Amino acid sequence: MKKSVRTIISAVLCSTLILSLAACGGEKKETKGADAGAETTAAAADREASPNGETKAEEGTEAAAGTEAASGEKFKVLYVSRNQADTFAARLSGDFVKYWEANYQDQFEFDVQDAQADPDKENQLIEQGITAGYDGIIVQPNDSDAQTPYVKQAADAGVKVITTNAGIRDIEGASWIDADPYEQGRVIAELAVKQAPENAKVAIMSCNPGNLHTESRLQAYKDIFVAQRTDCEIVAEKICTQSDQATFMQTMEDWVQAYGKIDVVLTIGDDLAKACYEVVKDDPTFADTQYYAVDANPDALLRIKAGNQDATVMQDTQELAQKNLDAMYDLMTGKQEKVEETIETILITPENVDEYIEKYIEIGIITQEEYDAVK
Repeated sequence: MKKSVRTIISAVLCSTLILSLAACGGEKKETKGADAGAETTAAAADREASPNGETKAEEGTEAAAGTEAASGEKFKVLYVSRNQADTFAARLSGDFVKYWEANYQDQFEFDVQDAQADPDKENQLIEQGITAGYDGIIVQPNDSDAQTPYVKQAADAGVKVITTNAGIRDIEGASWIDADPYEQGRVIAELAVKQAPENAKVAIMSCNPGNLHTESRLQAYKDIFVAQRTDCEIVAEKICTQSDQATFMQTMEDWVQAYGKIDVVLTIGDDLAKACYEVVKDDPTFADTQYYAVDANPDALLRIKAGNQDATVMQDTQELAQKNLDAMYDLMTGKQEKVEETIETILITPENVDEYIEKYIEIGIITQEEYDAVK
């Protein structure tokens, strides 16, 4: 049995290669040169780098893959990540691979592809997964509306499909596993209602328009914080169409220039909160600014411990990975026909952050030295 993570065809490969791969399970072309950039860290770690920077598969894996595909002894599963430049999405992909390696290497092959924050590219990857004969596809949508017809296309083609983070919940024949994004926004908004200073100037930053998670969290902020804290002034609100640190920082810089001191920054993700904090961290005027977010990224927990972020909400990437891969195996083997599952919402504040930092130390994503530095 083959033990490595195979990389599938890149979105930039020509259609003839896609068709040949799907037609007979024949020899898989190596991914080289510019196409190698489409590989995830997980896939690259399972391949041997050559001196010129190209990659080559482990010896014998291509032959083994053809035999297994032809014999039907091993399923093939594709995971489409929305954006590996996003801290949370990258961590989730890593936990998918770790759980697969520990539990399912002998049951199914598992490939990861990066949609690079591009809904159109994500749709292309889903279509390529269908054409290439994957038994199961797990999709982390960039834009739920944009991805819906392509997820439906996969389900209609007989592929077992799960959407996750954010789950698309109304597609016949498809499953979903997800957190409750409105609940995540609710617990943050309720905390901010209690903690925001009187008559505070508040800025609200979101991103990924069309994404269920970002839109649901933003709606909760409006329904709860904006509705209840009528003394506060919402000086700025933006949904960033580009999801990168440079965009988030530029947005905060623009706000500071336009409005001066901002007392509360409500964001839908830790990467956004981090960018806002980085812009003003050396300005004593902003020393008591409050920052709220979601994701429980490792650096966010350290910021909370250091007093530079007020709260985050954990989406447990290990739990998501486990539930998705367990469910996919059950779907492919006929144990279940459909899966719809919600994971727990956990609010993290200075009162309980030590508990979660220690958990992150145990699994190796925060070091003891990093923890000691902010104690």
